[in-house]
Amino acid sequence: MTVETRDVTFETPSGPRVGYLALPPSPRGAIVLAHEIFGRAPEIERAAVRLANAGYAALMPDLFGARFKPLCIRQAMGELTRGRGEFLDVLRAAGDEVATHAKLPRERVAVIGFCMGAGLALAVGNAFRAVSANYGDVPPTEVLRGIGPTIACFGGRDRVFAGTGELLRKRLEPLGVTPEIHTFPHAGHAFLCDGDHPVASFFTGPMLNVDPVRDAGDREKGWEKILAFLGTHAGA
Repeated sequence: MTVETRDVTFETPSGPRVGYLALPPSPRGAIVLAHEIFGRAPEIERAAVRLANAGYAALMPDLFGARFKPLCIRQAMGELTRGRGEFLDVLRAAGDEVATHAKLPRERVAVIGFCMGAGLALAVGNAFRAVSANYGDVPPTEVLRGIGPTIACFGGRDRVFAGTGELLRKRLEPLGVTPEIHTFPHAGHAFLCDGDHPVASFFTGPMLNVDPVRDAGDREKGWEKILAFLGTHAGA
């Protein structure tokens, strides 16, 4: 399969945004990617290509652009708690855009998020067919209202987020949604992506235990679970 990759510009309520599009020849589905705290990075682009190789048109909007990342991260954390804001609007608009490229109905578009992006994906989940949220914060139940099928993956070595799966389950229970939750005991944080961030890993090592080389096996197991979920809930 030949996957086409390119940058696209699309309209959002806050103005034009750039996104990285990975497009297979005949998409079986479409998905928006919400990136990690590092912003647009090669490993997130490779995640988009992985999804495209599985048959999904994938669009990763660059939420931060050239802005100061720490302030953007703070903004994102506030938005996922409130359930409204600029970045959530961008993700919804990205859903419209990727549906157009995939030539599929908007209501079939799913959303996937990693780290910070996982919380954003959950916060905007009611605008998408299905949600894949991986090792991130969980919005309040009221923000989650209207969300559909949800899968979440966590690394057992990640001391910050390893127990977040149970919190997600509790917050979705009043809404009648039972998430599919997977914890990989030997994986650390960010195990689904293969990016190497040595400085960040050094400072967060005791808590997040990031090791993309060690976690390569669990990375493949995690993606197997996610792609099976998408095939059930967001594929043709």
